Amino acid sequence: MRSPFTKKEEVIMNKFKTIFQGLEIAYGQYQPGERGENGKQQGKAFIVRGTVTDDHWDKHLRGEGAALGIIPITENNDCRWGCIDIDEYNFDHTSLIKTIRNHKLPLIVCRSKSGGAHVFLFTKENIPASLMQSKLKEMSIILGYEGSEIFPKQTEILVDRGDTGNFLNLPYYNEMKGLRYAINDNGAGCTLEEFYQLYDKFSLRSEEVEQIKTEKKKIEEAFPGGPPCLNKLASTGFGEGSRNNALFNVAVYYKQAHPDTWEDEIVKANMKFMEPPLSNSEVQQLIKSVNRKGYDKYRCKDAPINAVCQSGLCRTKRFGVGFGEEEMPVLGSLTKYSSTPPQWFLDVDKKRIELKSEQLYSPNLFALACLDQANLIVPIPKPKDWKQHFLKPMMQGLQEVEPLESLDPVNELTGLLQDWTTNRQSARTIDDVFNKLPFTDEKREYTYFRMEDFYNFCKRNHWEKDKNQTGNLIKRLDEFEGEERVRIKKQQPRLIKIKTMKQTEASVSKTAYLEEHF
Repeated sequence: MRSPFTKKEEVIMNKFKTIFQGLEIAYGQYQPGERGENGKQQGKAFIVRGTVTDDHWDKHLRGEGAALGIIPITENNDCRWGCIDIDEYNFDHTSLIKTIRNHKLPLIVCRSKSGGAHVFLFTKENIPASLMQSKLKEMSIILGYEGSEIFPKQTEILVDRGDTGNFLNLPYYNEMKGLRYAINDNGAGCTLEEFYQLYDKFSLRSEEVEQIKTEKKKIEEAFPGGPPCLNKLASTGFGEGSRNNALFNVAVYYKQAHPDTWEDEIVKANMKFMEPPLSNSEVQQLIKSVNRKGYDKYRCKDAPINAVCQSGLCRTKRFGVGFGEEEMPVLGSLTKYSSTPPQWFLDVDKKRIELKSEQLYSPNLFALACLDQANLIVPIPKPKDWKQHFLKPMMQGLQEVEPLESLDPVNELTGLLQDWTTNRQSARTIDDVFNKLPFTDEKREYTYFRMEDFYNFCKRNHWEKDKNQTGNLIKRLDEFEGEERVRIKKQQPRLIKIKTMKQTEASVSKTAYLEEHF
């Protein structure tokens, strides 16, 4: 048991709580796994329904147990902090801070758990999530990191349907020895108290956020309409050790963008971008490889592409990892609510879409869902392309959430079954099951009933599952004991057998009330 907080510890923790306050009904945790091919830490992100306690904040700062993640958007669709998530490795934080200060932007840079950067904007009071998001996107363009993830990811969350939005892992996990810390203008790591000083210096009032000047600079792309990774590397330089693979990806771009002259363009690109250029024989061998049928695909998982990959943005580009000339809307974060059946939420061009599993899996059904819920007309890729280029990347960033009890069909069915077996007329003998009544034995251990009778009761109470789905859900109940054939009046009906449920006043249904009183 942790000893009571000292006064100083309580002050330090309370300030951290104030700075990073967010959604009050849920929080995030991250279970680390192995590192992927690109060096990124893999793991499972999941959301826990409940209130963040002082114990959670304390253990985070101490580095005990799972790190804490906070959802910045509140139930009122506002927030008081946001973040640009720059997901690159071996990142030059000092150079980024210099750029930030040159543009006079009120941002604080923290090292993320993967070695990239979390660039925070803090406010002293809540502002609309839409304003926070739009300002951070404008600033990401100025900083040269267009396409980076922005938190809050949503401008609106569907709380009444179980939605929670997405969380961000907080800095200062194990504040004394951890690697998630703020960085000052000199490139040195900050203690927690030094971070508080930065916060006091750069946090803004709501009117000051609106006044932030973010002149959008026009970026001249080396590869217009191409993958963001290639345009990024063109500005920073292609490393000598990865020139061959880099030029291969450039060749794939030119083959799409300039199909008639792509071989000549490759020769020029080699001389322009590669330091030093590859030999002519290497270039010709590369052209030969790209010209082979089925081999003209981007190699996104290989260096140097994997280090600066922006897959979400890439899929919106005409010559990105797409499927044709039609551009796909930006598909954001995917959240799964582990109800029965599962419930999915996806950000599509800033709009929150609710999906069934079959709608997520099928590009045709997905397009219809976008049309129905967001008035969006989206192109329909081939099923193979949908799975490879869209669904698989979305699943990699999946966040899972515990379902609300009120939204879980199992819990709803339990309530209906309790209502039907305890709050209405019961059978006096087993024979009365033919009168559409449930029968409870003398010891009140077990209750028996016909499936069709209970299902009809459910339908009268606005139950939307079909009979087969209902039967499968009954088998998942804790009270379910099996099915039995019982001899009644020369017949042998199949009866459902459950543990007898207790009566509760709260479970009385409208149907039961009407049947009893009218």
